[in-house]
Formats: sequence, structure tokens, C-alpha cells
Amino acid sequence: MSFSTEMQAYIAKKHEVERRLDFPENFRELLDNASAKYSDKIAVNFFEQTTETGVGLQLTFSELHDKVYRLAQGLNLKGVTKGSHVAVMMSNRIEFPITWLAIGVLGAVMVPVNTSYTGSELDYLINDSDSEFIVIEQQYLPVLDDMRAMPPNINTNNIIAVDYQGHQFEQWHAVCALGEADFRPDWSVNADDLLNIQYTSGTTGFPKGCMQTQKYWILLGCVVDAMSPCPITNILTDHSFYYMDPQWQLVMSLHCGARLNVAGRLSASKFIGRIKRYDIDFAWIPRPLIGQVASPDDRNLPLKKLFIGGASAESIVQLQERFGIKVSNAYGMTEIGPGLMVPDQISDPDILGTCGLIAPFRECKIVLENGNDATRLQPGELWIRGDGIFNGYYNKPEANADAFVDGWFRTGDKFIQTEKGYFKIIGRFKDMIRRSSENISALEIEYVLSQHPLIEQAAVVAVPDDYRGEEVKAYVLLNELNNNLTPQQIIDYCQTRLAAFKVPRYLEFVHDFPYTATKKVAKHVLISTGVDLTKNSWDRNKHT
Repeated sequence: MSFSTEMQAYIAKKHEVERRLDFPENFRELLDNASAKYSDKIAVNFFEQTTETGVGLQLTFSELHDKVYRLAQGLNLKGVTKGSHVAVMMSNRIEFPITWLAIGVLGAVMVPVNTSYTGSELDYLINDSDSEFIVIEQQYLPVLDDMRAMPPNINTNNIIAVDYQGHQFEQWHAVCALGEADFRPDWSVNADDLLNIQYTSGTTGFPKGCMQTQKYWILLGCVVDAMSPCPITNILTDHSFYYMDPQWQLVMSLHCGARLNVAGRLSASKFIGRIKRYDIDFAWIPRPLIGQVASPDDRNLPLKKLFIGGASAESIVQLQERFGIKVSNAYGMTEIGPGLMVPDQISDPDILGTCGLIAPFRECKIVLENGNDATRLQPGELWIRGDGIFNGYYNKPEANADAFVDGWFRTGDKFIQTEKGYFKIIGRFKDMIRRSSENISALEIEYVLSQHPLIEQAAVVAVPDDYRGEEVKAYVLLNELNNNLTPQQIIDYCQTRLAAFKVPRYLEFVHDFPYTATKKVAKHVLISTGVDLTKNSWDRNKHT
């Protein structure tokens, strides 16, 4: 098949998906349809969750449906109703998706919380999101105690604890037991109703809450399923459930009837074993597998589809040869969901190493600094718009004014469009670091460092890393009062104020900074020397 024929086939498939009328309207319809169509099939398999009878916890689609509505009524009896903001802080356990779905059928709003957060970070998120209720696993209760200012509307009656044996807070299973499986709320839930306030690091320092609707999540999960070239039966998700991937993969499994197999945590060393044991045919591949020595048995795995983000053409080829299947790059953001994808219909090797073509329900263009549209091969900022993208940042009017232009969302990522029309990311305009699955704001770390009484100024940059994609490096300028502050003391200070994934790995002391005309640190000068950025740095992993 010729390149032009393949391109036309993809465009036709994209338009077909955009015209489909069978996508659920909301989470009630999503859950009801799944229960009716797939009833006794296993819906979720938390294969590492410990129970009284051993390890592993499963629910069928009908059991999941009933459990969700029981919890929904229990939450409603505790005061959760349409529009209520509910912060959820849990590890990968079956109570998390049940809680999210229950929030969804009520028309309430989930605020997922990163379990690495310190008390100060949790304090910011709970107050910034106007959370009214907290559902939290017992092991994270000490973080609540470290908060500086709990909102006055949250008291012990508004905190529901999972895996909890005490008497101070409401117990999750007791709240669930209050409800009935045949409970149905007597108010409507619409596609455009807010479902998540999903926090993501931004360029203005502290994380911002992306307002995502029910439609946002329905389209995200259903489009991946609809664009798949073959039926999917077993999905592996190994990221934490407060991230995007496990959430949209849950929606996908409910839509197509696949089993969602949930690991306790990401593990590159266990990846192949999990694929074999649970007959996985769809997964997101861990970056550390790139360059790993292959086994002849890798081509006999049940895998049908693997996704990866930001991989080079060489890495894609290596992975495809290793597993004998399509491995695709993709581009998405918390703000937009899916934006670009590498279609299976395109066999052209030139598409490898790019982000591919425009995903269903999306429009994309590359814009120059002067506001004009870029031509092919001209670098500019990727702008995206389309049905179901986020409604802006919660309570951040200034950030929203900067982020949107005539309905187009400015991604902050630098792209070119190749001569064949593929979109290729070549850099960032945002001051961001992408470490494993985490987006990290350089400005947030700089702010924390600047609060240290012995630090005059700090500049934080990304350092390329084969294992995690990027690592965090901080350049530190000490003030005149003291020049004996040690790297370990700086790390200890950061660890009390930042989640572990944000703490810099590399530190370098400087005597001065280069500055721009507007008196900002000229980071491009710091990183443009051509020298390995780790060379003169103290490495936290090696303590050298």
C-alpha cells in the first residue's frame, strides 16, 4: 500500500471514529453498559493487593457496577453530592477506581493526590482545589497532620479512611456498606459536568488543577479502543492510579470489556513476567526496557500493542524487532488528553521517532512567535483544540488567559511538521522537566530552594537520562552569609518540602549566574556549553 493510500485510510478511520454515536454520554452510562454487556467477565484484577485470603483482588463487571453504586449512596449519605470536591489519596488498590467511579456517577469531582506529596504540598492542593471531603489510605494519614491549614469545612466527619482500624475517621468499607446496589441518584449527570481536577506542574511555580469533564475521560478511553487495529482483552497498568494512564485505561476496559490488570507499582524488571502471567496484550512499555538485552521468547508473548512516549526512531525499531509487534509513539497532555498518535495504518519508516498524526476529535497547528502558522519544517509552538479538552485551570484566570488563544490551547512544546505531515517534537518553550511519568515545574523547585536562608538564588534545569528520560539538576548560588552549606543539607531541606520525584538529583554550586536583559537567569547559557551537565555536579545517587 502506498504512503498516500495509508494516509487516506487513517484519515477515513479518524473521521469514522468522530462520527460514532455509540460512545457513552457519562460515567453512569459507561458503567451500566459495561455491566450489561460483560456481566460475569473479570473487569479489574489487582493482582498484588493483599487480602485476608491471600494476594490478588478481582471484581467482575457486574460486581464492580454494584460496588460503585453502593459506595455512591454511602458517600451521598455522608454529604457528597453533585459538584462536591473530593480529594483521593490512595496507593494502587481496588478502592481507588471504585471511589472514582462512585464520584463520577454522583456527578461529584475527584481531586487525585500524588501519594509522594509532603504536608506542605498536600496543604496547597487541598486548599487550592476547594476540596470538601478527603478519601485517604491509612498510611498517608500522617501527611494530613503535617498540613498547615486544613480548610474549615473539612472535619473528621468529612475524612474517609481506607484500611483503617481506628475511630477518629469514617471507615471506607463502612461507608460502602451504607449503600444499596440498586441506588440511582435522582439528579442528572451530563457529559460536560466536571469530573476531575487533575493537578499538573506548570510554568508558574505550583501545580495547577486541570478541569476535566466526563466527556474528556469518555473520549480519552474510548478513542484509544476505537483506533486499535485489533480487539484488546487484557490491559496492564502499572502507574499509580492518581496518574492519567490508569484512569483512561479503566475507561477503555469498561468500554471494550477488557480486563484491567493493576500492578502495585511500575517495575521494568517484572514487566515481561507480568505480561506472561496475566496474558497481557496491551501495555505502556517502561523506558528502561529500551536497549535491554532481548530474549528469543519475547516474540512469543501475547502482546498485540505497546505504547511509548518520546522514543527515538532507533528505539522504536529495536522494540518492534524485539517483540515482533507495532510499538507506537504518542503525544498527550493532562490538559488535552490525546493529541497526536502514530497510526498502525502507516508503515512509512519516516513516521518512527515522530508523534505521528492528529488524533480523533483534535485539531493541531504549529504557530510561530509572530502568531503566523508555520510552514513545513518551520519550528514553532504546537497549539491544539477539540471536543472534550480541559476547561482550563481551576481558579487560575491569569494562567487561562496565557494558555488559550481563540479556543486554541498553547501546549508550550516546540514542534515541526515534517515534509510528509508528521508532527515531531523538538523541544520545549515551557520550563518543565519530564522525569519518568512526572511533569516537574522547575520554578516550583527554584521557589523552595530560594526559601532556604543560606541560598541566594537557584536555577533548575533538565538533564538527559537514559533510564528516566530526564533528571533534575539545580544550580545553587549561596548568599554572603555562609558558603559552607553542603549538597546533602540542601537535599535534606528539599525532602521536607517536595515530593521525592521533585528533589534534585544533581547539584552544582556557582559563583554567579548569566542573566537575560530582563534579569532572569539565562538557563540556555547554563546548558549550552556542550559539556555533560552531570560532569561538574554532585550526584545524589552517588553522594559524589
